[in-house]
Amino acid sequence: MVLPLLVVATVACGGDDSGAQRPDGGGQTENPDNSEDNPNSNPEPSPEPEVATFYKGTTMSFANYLIDFGLEYREEDKVTNPYVSVKSHGANIVRLQLDRQPFDEINGVTIDWQQWDRVLEDAKMAKAEGLDIMLTLKPDYDKYSATGVTHNNIPEDWKSLDEVSLGGQIYSWVLESLESLHAEGVDPVIVAVGNEVNIGFMLNGSHDSARTARLLNYGHSAVRDFARKYDLDILSALHIANPSKIGYVETYAEGGCTNYDVVALSWYPGTNIGHTMGSYATFEAMGKALKSEYGKLFMILETAYSFTTGTVDGEWMGDWCDNSYNYPDWNDATNAVNYTPAKQREWLRRLAEDVRAGGGIGVITWGTESLPDLLSGKAQGHGTGLYTYPAAWGYGSTWENNSYWDFTNGNNLHEGIDWMMDIE
Repeated sequence: MVLPLLVVATVACGGDDSGAQRPDGGGQTENPDNSEDNPNSNPEPSPEPEVATFYKGTTMSFANYLIDFGLEYREEDKVTNPYVSVKSHGANIVRLQLDRQPFDEINGVTIDWQQWDRVLEDAKMAKAEGLDIMLTLKPDYDKYSATGVTHNNIPEDWKSLDEVSLGGQIYSWVLESLESLHAEGVDPVIVAVGNEVNIGFMLNGSHDSARTARLLNYGHSAVRDFARKYDLDILSALHIANPSKIGYVETYAEGGCTNYDVVALSWYPGTNIGHTMGSYATFEAMGKALKSEYGKLFMILETAYSFTTGTVDGEWMGDWCDNSYNYPDWNDATNAVNYTPAKQREWLRRLAEDVRAGGGIGVITWGTESLPDLLSGKAQGHGTGLYTYPAAWGYGSTWENNSYWDFTNGNNLHEGIDWMMDIE
């Protein structure tokens, strides 16, 4: 997700205790399997897959990270495993993210929700509950500063590489990441290489869309080769922020980037992030056009709706209001009647119905596992030293006003999550 100051992050990888090969993010010099063949020399068109499942879910990257800081997820005042809650309330998939590069430590805090050990733990917990996994693999990284963030930058140790060598490194890292998960008994059903890549991918200066298309091809080819090697049904996704930017499907196709199955969209309408539908009135219309014109499926990979304005009897109850951006802005952020668990449930249900009517394969919400730091208002400060992003403005949780757990009521699960039960 791209926010005025925030976005999803970056991950470190190292060795594991089981002896499976771990993606180390280092300077591999050899390309495995058939990656020495440049996928851009003979671009492989993707087949049109049949998907019987309509995927319903949430990100879960923050859950175990927050639990380790002492936070608790509850249902009816009982501490519960959030993966159990998500499954029992209708989810069939969760989204996780693995990044090549770790976050910098900040004020003595290591932020590891996107690093190998944490992602592996999360993936195994999801699998144990019978949940499928959508995996974002992010080989580039985001640069955080005191005032903001720039997204999708090329790692420093890859800057000197020519394009073909860089493509080989992307291929190797994607393949090795999937191989390492497979060795642990975990295989995702959807993989996106890169995050919101219409913003750019492996940026080293201005965004060159033709270069982005060529580099993405290496990652998509790695996903294809892995799936073929193990005879797995894995959908490869192109992640685009903002439905009005759907034209990047054509832009990247002109650069030869077609070897994927799903256009995965981030959808955040409102004044703060500012996504719009562009020339389409509905996702039903957009989905039908994508299938007709490009043979691509689509899904909503990121979205959210606020269930609260964050106050009880006029008192701020969380820490999101003290972060650098303030959400929600869907309708009128001062009008609490628009922000209730019932409204969240209704908005997400209607969105899912629109997506499904257009042949879409699912809706996954962003950050809806968020909980606040252990405080009841910004005057108390931040009790645990919790950061979700490596910048001063990234302390505390940043999205709990959109969560399925009510931080104004003891972090108890609320009915907003049940949109997934409303969609059969």
